[in-house]
Amino acid sequence: MHLESLICLACKTYNNVNLFDNDTRRPFVGTCGHSICSICAKSNPKQTCPVCYKKEAFKNGAVNYSSSSIMGNFDYDIFQVIRKWWMSYESGIGVCSKCSARKLLRVCETCKLKEAIKHRDLSKYAICECCAKSKRFYEGKLENLRNFVDHKIPLECHFCHTNDQNLFFDNFEFQWDTEHLNLADFNFCSDCILDNHEDHVTSKILIYETTYFSVFPAKRKEETIPLLGMLLKKKLFEADENIKCKLRYMRMMRICEKMITTFYFVKSIGSRRRSNGNFKKLVSSLEEQYNKYKQLESPCTCLKVWKDSENIVNILGENPSLCRMVERVGVLEVRNGCPLEFESNREEKKKLLELIRRGVKVEEPQRLQIGDDFDSFGLTPQSSYSKK
Repeated sequence: MHLESLICLACKTYNNVNLFDNDTRRPFVGTCGHSICSICAKSNPKQTCPVCYKKEAFKNGAVNYSSSSIMGNFDYDIFQVIRKWWMSYESGIGVCSKCSARKLLRVCETCKLKEAIKHRDLSKYAICECCAKSKRFYEGKLENLRNFVDHKIPLECHFCHTNDQNLFFDNFEFQWDTEHLNLADFNFCSDCILDNHEDHVTSKILIYETTYFSVFPAKRKEETIPLLGMLLKKKLFEADENIKCKLRYMRMMRICEKMITTFYFVKSIGSRRRSNGNFKKLVSSLEEQYNKYKQLESPCTCLKVWKDSENIVNILGENPSLCRMVERVGVLEVRNGCPLEFESNREEKKKLLELIRRGVKVEEPQRLQIGDDFDSFGLTPQSSYSKK
């Protein structure tokens, strides 16, 4: 599952990643064989490759048109991609980088670290003791920068920009910058570990071990969750003018948000079987809802209700009645038809139509009292199906 190959590492930041596409961010392959997006390549043709650090790697590069089919396959079969990703997430089973056998894998941290620091300027990860200890995730474990860089002059802390002679290595920043790099190249089965990496530091593919390479236990594949979320939302997205059934679309996006949340909260071993079963049902529910939505030939009657009630919104810009109709249907339930017509929503529909008839506009939210249920006010978390 090479999800990392779908993003541009040149413009990747802590808060944002950009997927390649077939429009403005086409993958641009350099002379080193690695790709960045065409926007980054055009903005600085002489830039260094973010993967192997080859200088001016994209000066004589070209757009990789063949990658369009690869991205198309991810988009077309996203539900199967998610299922495969979840299986490897839960079990740690995958394809060995050496012998291609499908077995339980371990990551060779020694080889991965060696490759990551090979062409990287480690002085940019210098951090002073005060800044390092102020970051809660360090938990008091600090590695002196001299273990990585032989510096004789004071360097600048990348966090507070003060010069200091006694600096430490910013493990967290380094981990973020290098986690995606060639990750699949260092996953090995136990046989290959014994044959070629016997004296190396290895760790489970699911959980980091606390070494100088990683400063706190974390799910390794958690780095790919935002990519899966972006691919899934891209698959489901419909412009307002193209939506055929507003409530079914809202329900799909709600299940999507629930699924992305589930990605992050994998249960402990004791309840893993239950979480695994629920997740499979969640994927199947969303896939079935999506297929039925795509089969709609004519616009649903809920579109008129949605348009007529566009002024009846809460503080989040959502229609409370429509949100409650969607939320009354469980995310694991597979039901045909529009939620507006469900028997469980008959009273809610009646109230909404009466508000529309009277021309009521909800301009100020009701004041919440201690103990009030937020759901009763329609104050659901902001999501991509909210009316802009």
